[in-house]
Amino acid sequence: MSPNTWVIEMPSQKSCSHPYPRRISPYRTPSLNRDAFTRDSPAAATSGPSTRSHNHPVFEDIRTILSVLKASGLMPIYEQVSNYEVGPPTKTNEFYSFFVRGVVHALTIFNVYSLFTPISAQLFYSYRETDNVNQWIELLLCILTYTLTVFVCARNTKSMLRIMNEILQLDEEVRKQFGANLNQNFGFSVKFLVGIAACQTYIIVLKIYAVDGVITPPSYILLAFYAVQNGLTATYIVFASALLRIVYIRFHFINQLLNGYTYGQQQKRKGGGGGGRRHRGNGQHHPTPNPAIMEHFPEDSLFIYRMHNKLLRIYKGINDCCNLILVSFLGYSFYTVTTNCYNLFVQITAKGMVSPNILQWCFAWLCLHVSLLALLSRSCGLTTREANATSQILSRVYASSREYQNIIDKFLTKSIKQEVQFTAYGFFAIDNSTLFKIFSAVTTYLVILIQFKQLEDSKVEDPEPDQT
Repeated sequence: MSPNTWVIEMPSQKSCSHPYPRRISPYRTPSLNRDAFTRDSPAAATSGPSTRSHNHPVFEDIRTILSVLKASGLMPIYEQVSNYEVGPPTKTNEFYSFFVRGVVHALTIFNVYSLFTPISAQLFYSYRETDNVNQWIELLLCILTYTLTVFVCARNTKSMLRIMNEILQLDEEVRKQFGANLNQNFGFSVKFLVGIAACQTYIIVLKIYAVDGVITPPSYILLAFYAVQNGLTATYIVFASALLRIVYIRFHFINQLLNGYTYGQQQKRKGGGGGGRRHRGNGQHHPTPNPAIMEHFPEDSLFIYRMHNKLLRIYKGINDCCNLILVSFLGYSFYTVTTNCYNLFVQITAKGMVSPNILQWCFAWLCLHVSLLALLSRSCGLTTREANATSQILSRVYASSREYQNIIDKFLTKSIKQEVQFTAYGFFAIDNSTLFKIFSAVTTYLVILIQFKQLEDSKVEDPEPDQT
């Protein structure tokens, strides 16, 4: 399903507070169009609170990834107060999350200690050579990223619950105002979870087969926890991307509502093009936007502005909760992609036989991190674009009277210097160009590593002559 897909469900006749058909949707489209508004059948609309739309709020769409994060202590085990409200965890659940975080930090200390003792000799032969220095830095960055993720998630427990409640309350307002239930198929989160688990399992199996001799128990613990750290950090990035996609859908919804009042849509209405479907010569019906009635603009604009401000607050709240994690993860991903590209270069240019084990290891890491970076960049880019598009759409609204123009001017004056950006702790913006920037930096650092490797090889091939 495309990222701009939502479902609009008609409430029962008794609960619908707005009799105007245009309040249900700015589009009238056939129900078979998956990328547009669709309507429930009358039976579903009148079946009451027992329907799926009432019992399954927005976060039920990502319940799988939420279950993983709750079990690992990265998300609080919140209580479902109502369909549009979640409460803080109980004392028992809070103690469970605290216990899991304590175990995580204990294992982190054990693994850091193991790295600086002879126990790690099976996994890292020497930290004086260029290749092994890269492995050590990569492993330490992984430990740092996951430890920081656990710490930040524990600190932002209340903030994350507040964000979830604000999204649910906003959805409740949308349903009361427009009879709309905004849902989306978040199947990509489950696919990423399966991919993360498969990649981590495959990587650990390759590492075990590459080790000579019998692997000691501490080495098994180090490898297992290394896989868990990578997997849960990646899972949290998928969760952050899903949150951004949820916000994107709501920004897109209000932009489409506002788009019905633009000058072009009003001209179609005057020309008789607002019937919802236009018949063409080939006998097919094609959906066209249904312009809204300008008399309803003052009422709708107040709701749209209020909803837009709430979405901006939610957007900023997500950024505040994730920015430290994103900085650490992007740094770790950058270094992982660089070292694996470097290892591929060494294998391809080596004079001896190419190791299939190392090639598979490198490709698995590259697939995992590149896909996560692409998902994060796309989610941030889509949400940022929709958040900034509201003022652009509003500037095209057909203002046929002074009253409408005053409403538009007030919003534009407020938002003209309010460009929205999703940043990594303010260091740089994360959008569709982030992936390109990361690969540009990877190329630069890769050249430096190759030069160090060539210098190292030249010292081995040309030893200093003995002085007699």
